[in-house]
Amino acid sequence: MTLYYVISMSKLKKQRNIHSGFTLIQILFSVIAVSVLAVIAIHYIGYYQRYTRLQQAHMALMQNSLHMEQHYQRHLSYKLNSTSWPKLYISQNKHFCFKLMGDPKLHSGDTFSIKAVALDNKKEPRILKINRHGTVIMCQTSENNCDEDDSFFNGHVNMDKNCTIFNR
Repeated sequence: MTLYYVISMSKLKKQRNIHSGFTLIQILFSVIAVSVLAVIAIHYIGYYQRYTRLQQAHMALMQNSLHMEQHYQRHLSYKLNSTSWPKLYISQNKHFCFKLMGDPKLHSGDTFSIKAVALDNKKEPRILKINRHGTVIMCQTSENNCDEDDSFFNGHVNMDKNCTIFNR
């Protein structure tokens, strides 16, 4: 009985050695599954990076708005003088620049709007803007860019397109 047991175990080991490892189909299936998961992960990483950048711009807009309100409390005007806006608390972060909207010479000084425009309009065409009431608007495109020489963004109505209230 022992000899039979040894012979059968020897045959069993030989059979296992013949079928050990993975088949080509199993390997291909695994590679395809991992590739699909990687593509999905890369898409969501890009989405969350853009979302995080917008959230950072939103927070900077809120801080600038608070700074403008404090300026108003001290001077009873949002303007620095009849021809200029006060300097913003945050004028730029890693991804956005921030400027007040409109020529101060044409404003009465009892209101303001601040706009955040991406430093790279091709990667992030969306803009955010906040008014003195704290309403934040997101527009899908804008003709403004951070390279403009003025200390403010032009406030023409047609410059920003497809605007909606920003949902945090």
